[in-house]
Amino acid sequence: MAFFFALLIIPLLLMVPFRGLHNIALRVNNLWAWCFMKMAFIPVNKEWRFRLDRKQQYILCANHFSYLDIPILGLFPLPFKFVGKSSLARIPLFGFMYQTLHITVNRASYRSRAQSLVKARKAIEEGYNLGFFPEGGIRLKTYPQMVDFKDGAFKLSVENNIPILPVSLPDNFLIQSDDDLFNIRRRKCRIVYHEPIWPKGSEDQDVKQLRQEVSRVIQTELNKYTES
Repeated sequence: MAFFFALLIIPLLLMVPFRGLHNIALRVNNLWAWCFMKMAFIPVNKEWRFRLDRKQQYILCANHFSYLDIPILGLFPLPFKFVGKSSLARIPLFGFMYQTLHITVNRASYRSRAQSLVKARKAIEEGYNLGFFPEGGIRLKTYPQMVDFKDGAFKLSVENNIPILPVSLPDNFLIQSDDDLFNIRRRKCRIVYHEPIWPKGSEDQDVKQLRQEVSRVIQTELNKYTES
């Protein structure tokens, strides 16, 4: 991943300081993801459970068991900004691009969480889609069981009446596990884009219900695929 990102780092570094070029930079991110998957010889199978509306904003929410999830989620055809952990910003060059183009959050800091929501709201106002791993990082206990979701993505969905797009990534942990980063196993990578789920209200209870429904949809799919 680092090698193929290095091929694109110069144009990205030139673009990310200018917000007007962020849409192009995000498309370069998508190209990076495709290059990595092709050159790693990992076949990708996308399964769409709905017809994608390119004029609609979405908040993507996916399970997170492997570092491979990052480029895989990046294969989504519409440009979007990640909302992810701030520790990645410490990586030389990549970190500058990441924290400038995307939205970083230190989940141990209330102030950082609040600032990330402000930035996410601004990105929504500017017309961007957002991407979340709502588990808050790789917190795997028993594969393929997810841990409880954080509220951030669902609060933004309710506040802005934007649908959540649940994404199930059932194979990434089996291709590249968190405890064996340099061993990539050859098998098909499946991505399931579920029917978007719209918020049904504007209260705290609606946030909770939306969070539980999205978790149920993703987990049900994970259980089905890992049994095969």
